[in-house]
Formats: sequence, C-alpha cells, structure tokens
Amino acid sequence: MIVRTRRSQTGIQKATVIALAVVLALSTSRLTNAQKHAGGSHHGFSDATHWAQVFESPERTKWQKPNEVVKAMKLEPGQTVIDIGAGTGYFTRRFAKVVAPSGEALGLDIEPAMIDYMEADSKKLDLKNYQARLVKADDPELAPHSADVVFFCDTLHHMEDRVAYFQKVALALKPGGRVIVIDFEKKPLPVGPPPEDKLSREEVVAEFHNAGYRLLRDHDFLPYQYFLEFEPEK
Repeated sequence: MIVRTRRSQTGIQKATVIALAVVLALSTSRLTNAQKHAGGSHHGFSDATHWAQVFESPERTKWQKPNEVVKAMKLEPGQTVIDIGAGTGYFTRRFAKVVAPSGEALGLDIEPAMIDYMEADSKKLDLKNYQARLVKADDPELAPHSADVVFFCDTLHHMEDRVAYFQKVALALKPGGRVIVIDFEKKPLPVGPPPEDKLSREEVVAEFHNAGYRLLRDHDFLPYQYFLEFEPEK
C-alpha cells in the first residue's frame, strides 16, 4: 500500500492546478485563433461552397454596391480587366459583361477551389470572355502590357511584400492602364476582418507610392470601404 504524506499530496494538488491552467490557456488560445480566422484575413478558402455563401450573399450587395462600383470604373468594351484575388468571381463576371464582346475579364486566385468555382460560373452564365487562372501568391504572372485595369477587392491585406507585387503589376499595364483598390477601412465595422488584419487607406497609398504609382482618384460612396484608383508615375 502506498501512503502519501501531506507534502506529496500538496505537490500533487499544485501539479494538478498547473496542468489545468495549461489546458485552459491552450483552449483559450485555440478559441481566440479560431475567432480571428473566422472573421479575419489569414484563413484558407478551399471550401468554395461556404465562401460562396459569404461572398455572394444578398446582404453584401447592399454595402458593396457592385453596380455603382463598376459604373464608377468607367470600363469600355474591348478592355482587359484583371481581377486579382477574385474568389467566386463576384466582380469578374460583372466586368466580363461590360467589356464584352471583344474584351476580357480574367479572375486570378491562388486557391484551386475558387478557380473551379469561377470556371463553372462562367459556363453557367455562358460568358466566354470570363476566364479564371490559378497564380502564385507573390506573382500575378501577367504578360507585359496586357491589362487595361487591374482590380483588387478586399485582397491586399492577405498579401506579403505588396510593393514588389505592385511593381510586377505595373509591368502588365498597357499605356494609360490603372490599378483599382477597394478594401475595408481600418476600424471596427459590422462586416469584414477585425481592424488588426486591415490596411488603412494611408498605408495603401504610401505603398503604391513606394512602388512608383500616383493616386488618380478617390471615390467615397462605399459605406465600409475606400475605393482608390492608381496609375504608374510617368
């Protein structure tokens, strides 16, 4: 029979308390991370069905104002529009309709599931000028002087080394080409990622300046996002 002394019992109690504290800390950490990923910027997008429900929600239309956005972009038939981080093609399909019949809208994404979704979407809509392409996270892999407009919506906060990326994008622009950015204001909002995962308007303008661009236009009709147009410095 094993007889525990008061000292050994006290030691066991202390060890139990410490173990419980470690478990609680790990559980809290996992919960915090899960909450952050649920609303934040660094989650995966492999579940296209789930994200289609988010991106294509009728509620999004109310604050995203996609028709007003496309109208403000002043696209023309025959232009080539590149939608980087296109997701489910929410904007890509709209661009395709505007630049048809001779223009092209190309949705780029790093997630194969999103490419599959867009390809099915383009077939369903019978939009032959709506294409999708898988690309690397650090390179849009665009041919020189191939794009009239490059578009980013709620995408930049996912990217690393954005200045280098913007420089690659500049090489792909045709003369007179533009880069358009829509992203969430860096403050608490009822939609989008938490503030710590966002980029402020000032940060984005500064990074484009460092990449050799100038701010061309600043639209202010979106309730939760800034809407900026850039062009390479002459």
